Amino acid sequence: MTTDNDPTAHAEVNTIREACRRLHTFDLSGCVIYSSSEPCPMCLGAIYWARIGRIYYGNTRKDVGNVGFADDFIYEELDKKMEDRSVPIIPLLHDEALHTFQLWKEKEDKIEY
Repeated sequence: MTTDNDPTAHAEVNTIREACRRLHTFDLSGCVIYSSSEPCPMCLGAIYWARIGRIYYGNTRKDVGNVGFADDFIYEELDKKMEDRSVPIIPLLHDEALHTFQLWKEKEDKIEY
């Protein structure tokens, strides 16, 4: 992460990307992932999107927080109502966004995910 100045370059995300490249698929059903700690919310989301079936980890998110990472803070933020979060989340162009999703839904040559 710090080497590439990329906050998304967590080991789990990099591992998922590499596995998908090697296996030529975005569906990692039947795979497992090992992590030094309980995955952060971003990594957990990526694990779910990849359909990985099991997660093994060492340290808890509380342990990670004790060494200065924000994992637990982000989990706490996700539990809050959107209007109570520290970063404003503002709806924008809802009708236009719905139209875009409708176009996707009607697209006949899409790759289902």
